[in-house]
Amino acid sequence: MAIVSTIPERCKRCYAWVREHASRSWVLAVLGAACAAEIVYFRLGLGIGIVSTHFAYLPIVLGGLWWGKRATWIAVFFSLWIVVLRPLAPTGESLVADVGRGLSFLLVGFSVGAVRDMAEAARRAEEATRRNLEKAQEKLADAERLASMGQLSAGVAHEINNPLGTVLLYCHMLRKELGDDDSRRADLDMIVSEATRCKNIVRGLLDFARQSRVSKAPADMAALVEEVRSLTAPRAKEVRVQVTTNVPERLPSMMIDATQIRQMLVNLVDNAIDAASGGGQVRISARLDDGDGSAVVDVWDNGCGIPAENLSKLFTPFFTTKEMGKGTGLGLAIAYGVVKMHSGDITVQSKEGEGTTFSVSLPLEAEPDDGTADALSAVGAETGASSPDTAEQTHEASSAGIAR
Repeated sequence: MAIVSTIPERCKRCYAWVREHASRSWVLAVLGAACAAEIVYFRLGLGIGIVSTHFAYLPIVLGGLWWGKRATWIAVFFSLWIVVLRPLAPTGESLVADVGRGLSFLLVGFSVGAVRDMAEAARRAEEATRRNLEKAQEKLADAERLASMGQLSAGVAHEINNPLGTVLLYCHMLRKELGDDDSRRADLDMIVSEATRCKNIVRGLLDFARQSRVSKAPADMAALVEEVRSLTAPRAKEVRVQVTTNVPERLPSMMIDATQIRQMLVNLVDNAIDAASGGGQVRISARLDDGDGSAVVDVWDNGCGIPAENLSKLFTPFFTTKEMGKGTGLGLAIAYGVVKMHSGDITVQSKEGEGTTFSVSLPLEAEPDDGTADALSAVGAETGASSPDTAEQTHEASSAGIAR
């Protein structure tokens, strides 16, 4: 019954294959019919078996070159054709001779098909190697560009931070001296607002430049994902976006810098909320990839999507498609650096008008010995790895540097 139930599906696949190779199929069908007719003509008219069988090699070789070993059925057809014609049009030759011709058809068809399949496999392997090499070169170029941008950003940020602090200090002093009804107070408020925005950009630059500092400690990825959801929930509620999570119950503990991974995920979720604002959905999910022994965190949204021409620019510092004043273009660059410093990978799949999925792959590392784990946990505590207050500050800082 199982075999019978699969017949319609098999017929559909065969029909699709014939339509895909319609021109070649017609060529071989006509050529095969002509060769079969020639064999019959020679056997019935002239009785020259050896000459007549030579016509069959042309469709057999062509089929092998086009479809590989799958075209061996052509050789099988002509082998059976010779055997069937033997009692109808005897040539006086022995049965061994006709069987030998049939076996030669099979040998030639299988050999040509095998050579073609090996050549096709080599071509596919070479193409895959070329694509992998191109991807490796692109990643290397991105890493070099980000490294140079990080060095430049660090220098620029330190040079700008001090003057900004001075501007803000004097603005606050002047605001205290002015009365509440003074018209100049609004101008000072504007200066404070813009200077604070510049300071947030500088903070993003410093975060981007400090990506090489990773303090790993055992962390619960499921708890981290839930914390990211709770941090972004108020903003999502304001723009009517539903944020959900899907994390397996038994997700192993991971050796990561929880503070940096939290900031990276908050940036991705904030981007997704911006894209899905106005009644959309955002889902944060985690899973184990048994293939390469890593944990994968996906941030999905059903928002506006990303144009194809912008996908290659997403992780470039200062690239943003947001309106002026709503994004600095540092969020995804920082996220990219955080993932790379954890020896992971981040990819994006998006279709304009349908949504976007960012996938972050992080390797599963064994936990260190007890002494090292305690030390790393202490370091994580000192740097605010598990502090809710620090997480809130990270959320506020990262929301100023988001790019999409």
